[in-house]
Parts: sequence; structure tokens; C-alpha cells
Amino acid sequence: MTTDDLIGKTLGGYEILDRIGQGGMATVYRARQTSMNRIVALKVLPRHFMRDDTYIQRFEREVKIVSQLEHRNIVPVHDYGQYDGQPYIAMRYMPAGSVDDLLKQGVLSPEKILSIIQQIAPALDYAHSKNVLHRDLKPSNILMDDDGGAYITDFGIARIVGSEGQGYTITTQGVVGTPSYMSPEQAQGKDLDGRSDIYSLGVMLFEMATGRRPFQNDTPYGIAVMQVTAAPPLPRSLNPNISAALEQVIIKALKKNPDDRYQTATELAQDLETAILHPDKLHDTQPRALQINPALQQTQPAFIEKKTTPSSGTGAPSPAPVPAVRTPPPSYAGRPISQHLPPPGFRSRVRNIRRSNPGNWWIGIIVGGLIGCALLMGIVLALAMLASTLISSDDPPPTAQRGGQLATPASATSTVISSSILTAQAAARVSP
Repeated sequence: MTTDDLIGKTLGGYEILDRIGQGGMATVYRARQTSMNRIVALKVLPRHFMRDDTYIQRFEREVKIVSQLEHRNIVPVHDYGQYDGQPYIAMRYMPAGSVDDLLKQGVLSPEKILSIIQQIAPALDYAHSKNVLHRDLKPSNILMDDDGGAYITDFGIARIVGSEGQGYTITTQGVVGTPSYMSPEQAQGKDLDGRSDIYSLGVMLFEMATGRRPFQNDTPYGIAVMQVTAAPPLPRSLNPNISAALEQVIIKALKKNPDDRYQTATELAQDLETAILHPDKLHDTQPRALQINPALQQTQPAFIEKKTTPSSGTGAPSPAPVPAVRTPPPSYAGRPISQHLPPPGFRSRVRNIRRSNPGNWWIGIIVGGLIGCALLMGIVLALAMLASTLISSDDPPPTAQRGGQLATPASATSTVISSSILTAQAAARVSP
């Protein structure tokens, strides 16, 4: 037991028995709730943080977030309060420690890994459906009970039950979390969605299968840089006993591009189950539909969280579309032709084309004749106008005569007209 000035004292109705975890921004004690005589985990904000509103706001925000999450694999909050100005959170006590405690004993068996992931994956998707992003998923934040149950904890600020080297926390320019488990986009301070937690889950999976984390460096910032730029070692190079199928699942979960990772924790858990129980079926050409919790079908498991600074708190999240599962069209090769024909009694919806009545043929002839007459009259009028134009254009220009008068010489047309008039006059004289 570590010496602590709170051990043995009573804090707001909770008798503090011993300390079970120490993080960067909170301390967790095993305590007895005197009013109900039950053992709880009591998370207390140290007094040297009480003068900083940022830590108090994060502490209170965690309470508000967890109080809205009701899932059997998320550690519930029993109580929240302050004693002499010191905030505390009372939670369910997990006597079996954390996954981090299990890792201190060595790598986990594939069956144990599958059991843990199958329990926390639905809880993580549930949190995402409620627009809650964990941002600090790691083995020390997965608690265990005596029956093998796994539970997610620490939605907010606390860094508890951490082994040496896990207590680093970056809280500048919107970057929050533990570098060893950060996604590349989280390390760069970019906008995050649920797939960032999927990456952290992949780091946990890597560590449970190999006994070490993918990236190691002397400084937390060096690890954060490796999360962005370096490729993780192949898990089988560190533990040859794991299968190639399990290695494939781990590598996919650790893809740098969020679009290349598993899109939900449930999807990862399903492939993990196949890789461990039926490794030969992981590459099945027929894709398997995701078995999603019916409670999640009305929600969207992913959301966008805007970057924030410690003083501004968590930005308001907005839902993002759920990635669609596409099913390829069925292959028709080799099927009998009868499968492509409509079943007996099928009534076609295609209407027959109406045919014209053969008794109305004379209407077409009359209409055609009228159109032809109109065209003929138009041609005659056009020719008459053309002839008039030609007559006026054949007259020669006027010529000068004596006395300064202008005279127009007779054209061929006017000569013919004059001859016709003279002939008519001569005929009139000869007539008696």
C-alpha cells in the first residue's frame, strides 16, 4: 500500500481503504460507501489541480458523458460530488484489475483476446452511436471482473491504473491521449471520428497478441511521430505462434488511412472471431453482412469531433454517415435458363401498343391533298413574283436626247406590246 494522506479518511460518505491507481490527472482509491456498505472505486481529483478550471471542467464532463452511457460493458458511475471543494466520482469496483494487469503476466491466448474484444467492441460502437469518442482507449482503461467480464472506463480525463510509460498525456492544441495508443490523425491534432478509437483498439490487439506495443521511443512525441510516419512491425515477427489470419486483422486495424481500417468495432470483432475460430474462412469471397446490435441500427456509430483546446472543452459533435455495406450482384453463370423466366401466372406490366384504325385511311389522303394544293399555290405565286422582277430589271438606263430631255429606249418587251396595239388598230379600220 502506498502512503497517502487520504487513506483511512472519510471523503463525502466514502471511507478510503487504499489506492489502486494513479494517473496524470486523477487518483483512484478502493473505498467503502458507508451508507450502503458496498465497495466502490473512488476517483479523486488531486488538490493541486483544484486551482485549474480546466481539470475541474474535464472531471465534470466525464461524469456527464458516462451518466448518458448505459451499457453493460461500460463502467457505471454511482455518485458524484465534492468534499471540502475536492471533486470525486464513485464508480463500480472491478476486483480483477485491468487488461494491463493481465499483460504483465505475458501475452494473452487467442481465446482470451477474442473474449475481451467481443465484449468491448459493442460497448465502443454504442458510445460512438451516442456521439462519444473515447480518445484514450488502452489496456489500463479496460477493467475486468472476477467472471472474466471486460468493461471500458475513463471517458474523459483520468489516466489511471497505468504501467510505467503510459502516464504521458498530450493536451496541447486539441491533442489529448496517450501517444502509444494514438491514431495518426489524433497525433496530428486533426478532426477525429470513431475510427480513431478503432486504431487504438488495434494497438491493444497488437499488444495483447505480441506482448509489446507497435512503436517504442524514448519520448512521447517520438512515439507520436512514429504513429504518423512508421509502419508497425509484423506481429508474427514478434510472436510466431499467432496465425496469419490474426496478423491480417491486426494489420488492417492499424492502417494509417482511416478509410482502410475497420469502420466499426463490431466489424473488427467479427473478423477476429473468424481469424481465431475459422482462419481458413477469413478470405471467403462472399462478404459477410455485419451483425449490428438492433439498438444501433437507428443511430450512426461514427461522428466528427472538432479540435479543441483544454480551455474550450469538447467541441459539439455532429453525426457522420454510416459506411454502407455493399453486396456484389449475384453471378448468373451456369444457371438454367428457367431461372431467368417469369414464374407461371406472372402478368406483364408492359402495355400493348395501340394500332391505328384501318377504316380511317381516307382521312390521310384528304389531308395530304390539301397540303399538296397549298404547296402548289405557293409555287405559282413565287414564279409570278419572279417574272415581275425580271421584267423590271431588263429595262436599260435612260439616254440623253436633243434638248436635254431624257429618253428611255424601248426594250424588247415594250416593242412587243406596241406592235400588238398597232395590229389591233389596223384591224379596226378594215372592219366595216
